[in-house]
Parts: sequence; C-alpha cells; structure tokens
Amino acid sequence: MMRIPNYVKFSLLLFFVMGIGSCEDEEISWNVGNAPAMLVVEGSFTSEMKQHRITLSKTADYFINKQTPRVTGAEVSITDGITTFEFEEKPGEQGVYESRQEVSGRAGHSYTLNIYLDEPINNETHYQARETMIKGIDLESMEAFLYENPFYEGGLPMDSVFLLTYIYGPEPKATDNFYMVNLYRNGKLLRDTIDEREIYSDKEQLDGEYVNSLFFSESFRPGDTASVKISTVSKSYQQFVESIQNIANQSGNPFDLSGPPANAIGNIEGGEAMGYFRVSYVSRARAVVEDERAINKNEEHK
Repeated sequence: MMRIPNYVKFSLLLFFVMGIGSCEDEEISWNVGNAPAMLVVEGSFTSEMKQHRITLSKTADYFINKQTPRVTGAEVSITDGITTFEFEEKPGEQGVYESRQEVSGRAGHSYTLNIYLDEPINNETHYQARETMIKGIDLESMEAFLYENPFYEGGLPMDSVFLLTYIYGPEPKATDNFYMVNLYRNGKLLRDTIDEREIYSDKEQLDGEYVNSLFFSESFRPGDTASVKISTVSKSYQQFVESIQNIANQSGNPFDLSGPPANAIGNIEGGEAMGYFRVSYVSRARAVVEDERAINKNEEHK
C-alpha cells in the first residue's frame, strides 16, 4: 500500500488545534478542524525512455490510517507545444496514469502537465504545471570503494564504514544546476521517500568539470553493485524538498520559539493543490564495490 506523502500529512497538521495535557494521567484531547479536500499531484517527466507516471489523489484527515482517496477518470497529458503525450489510467491502479507508450523528454524543452478532472475538486476541474528540462551531467563511468570512517561525524561510530564513489562525466558549466542523487544497492533504491532525498549544487558538492566524488553512509559489502541516478532539478523543486525535510524533521516541541516550518509550495496551478510535477535530465552509472580497507591493510603488511 502506498504511504501518504509527508508533505500532505504535515501540511494538514497545520489546520489542527491541539489540546496538550500536563499530567501523565490526563487524557490529551485533539480538536481537529475540517479542511477542504485538495488535489495532490505526484509525478515527473524525464529524459529516460520509459512509460512515465503521474499519480492523482486527494488530501484526507491527518489521522487516516489507509491510502488517501485516488482521483479517477481524469484526462492527463504532457506537452512541449510541439508533441503531446497522452496518459491513461493504469488498469488495477486507481489514480495512477501512465504514458500510453515509452517516451522521453529533451533538454531545453519546457513541458506542461495538463489535468482535466472528471469531477471537480472545490469547483476546479483544470490543473496544470510547467517546468523546463535542464541539461545535466552525462555520466560515463563510476568507481566505488569502502573506507573506514576516520572521523566521528554525523552520529556515526568511529568504526563505521562509508561508501566513496567517483563519478566520471562532463558537467555543463553554463548554468547553475541542482542535482538529485538516488543511490541503489544491487538494484534496490535506498532512501526511497522524498524527505530523504539528497540534492546537491554544482557550485558546492558537484563542482568538478569531469570527476566528482560522493560519500554515502549506507551499508555496502565488497562485491555489491552500487548505482547512482543523477537528475537535474529546478531551484523551486530543491526548495520544495527542503521544506518537506524541515517539516518532517521538526521536533514537535510546542515551546519551540522558531515556530512551525513553512508549507511545502509546489508548482501545481489552477486551484488549491499540493505536490510537484518535476522535469529532469537523467544520467546513470554503476560499479562493483571494492574494499579499500583490505587494500590498505595489505599495503601496511608489505
């Protein structure tokens, strides 16, 4: 069952007024206000040749313990003004719309997502979003090594092991790019929720013209296959993810003077809606993990 996105749940939490009890035996009362339902859009369009997917749902009560209501019967399409890609609702998966065939986007083109609802939400039937596909790094190869952590950093123990990857490929310098990095271990995506996404700037972390290094704290073993998928994202998407991470990581302390985090603002227009339509240029690379610790120990014994 698909989990409720954190930005939906935590944004709805801002509508609630909570009664907080100070005694251990005192029952805490929750006065939950009603908020109008909103459309939630999740999906992306990339340079990968595949069937792309858009998911439509509606917001629900914060305490719901089941899948949020799906929006069915909608007309969904993506266009760059020249070519239009039609989407169809996937049989057996309500609210999930896939492109009718495998398609791909092109760098430099702007793509508009159009959604026409069969039944209006708050009297709105037409929603849309628009983003430009930004040219990004073209990965050619990759190396991956295991190292012992030399510093106590980020809460990691001294004897922990981290993965160091070297990625090779030209990175365009004409624009200031943001990159979302997905890491896979033996083909399985790690950190698979949006509040765990890692986004880097080509002016800070990914600043090499051809060679860049990335560190990961996830557990790997020698012989595992490490893969990275690097996607360009817009500045507004980077801010959207950062807002979600701030919401997800809030302490929940009612006496926190910093106040509640700001809502995550997406790019869906036409009515009150939540979510984001992301357009990305994608490149991938993979490598078999080598144990640099064993190499270092062998050199020490020579």
